[in-house]
Amino acid sequence: MTQIKRWLLGCLILIAGIVLVGGATRLTGSGLSMVDWRPIMGSIPPMTTAAWDATFNAYQQSPEFQKINFNMTLSEFKSIFFWEYIHRMLGRLIGLFAVIPFLYFSYKKQLPTGFKKRWIGVIFLIGGQGLMGWYMVKSGLVDNPHVSHFRLAAHLSLAFIIFILIFREFLAIQFDSLQRIKPSKLSRLSLGVLGLIGAQIIYGAFTAGLDAGHYYNTYPKMGPDWLPASAFMYDGGVLNNMINNPIMIQWIHRWLGVAVVIGVGLIWMKCKDDPRPLLQYSGLLLVATVGFQFILGVITLLSKVWLPVALAHQLGALALLSSSALVHYFSRHEEPSKLT
Repeated sequence: MTQIKRWLLGCLILIAGIVLVGGATRLTGSGLSMVDWRPIMGSIPPMTTAAWDATFNAYQQSPEFQKINFNMTLSEFKSIFFWEYIHRMLGRLIGLFAVIPFLYFSYKKQLPTGFKKRWIGVIFLIGGQGLMGWYMVKSGLVDNPHVSHFRLAAHLSLAFIIFILIFREFLAIQFDSLQRIKPSKLSRLSLGVLGLIGAQIIYGAFTAGLDAGHYYNTYPKMGPDWLPASAFMYDGGVLNNMINNPIMIQWIHRWLGVAVVIGVGLIWMKCKDDPRPLLQYSGLLLVATVGFQFILGVITLLSKVWLPVALAHQLGALALLSSSALVHYFSRHEEPSKLT
């Protein structure tokens, strides 16, 4: 099982890497630099002057170049092309890394019971993630040179879902001696906080997609107000403002963060008195992760979305979700000796 665990860890590292590069791609405005999707031939970057001229010419026909980057030079184009190209190549690498070792371990009959069916589902999700990425990019290649923040949120959320599914497979192998137990108050609470973190991640994607982090770079208030009147400036009622107004979205993202901190605090109150050491340690890890992530979020805001901090904040979201999933996993499992 050691080789399988190393393979799963490799998958997790690659997904964390693509989340980080994806954040850089979004924050540097590089996501629309590749205006076509060629899963096979698109793996070969421009290698000659003529190839670069042709690639740049294709980009010049896009709404982003014509409406925003009309003064961009070829040299500047290469810098944004780099991020999107690396992002796509990492996606292809993840696909290969998910399939080839799976076929090898299947042939060797080394996979745990039930793993094959679940992993085939993961492979389909990875393939769907590639399609979702292109579907997202297409939204910015028509008239409005900005990707849909809904599609961006779906793309990011699917990446996180795939990561957690693989993480759970790793935990099942790493802690195969644990036995599943009935749901408890702690497991239900941890599941609720896990869902709350998921909602926070979606609003984080909305915030990134609408550049909402560039508004009101003060904390804890938004300028002089706790809730500025501009949070309701869109027609269509509260719901429309909640999903489209960058001011309201930033406000929700701020306070969802506070709700997550409170939820984690409640989890820790139960974890610290639990007799299971794994649950105590995972609870402590969750507390440390949420504290670090909250501070990163505030610094991201105050720094007006400084790229290094913003990328750390995005990676921190993955760490927070993983820590929360870890607590939930251990809340539903116990050592056999504890069951007698």
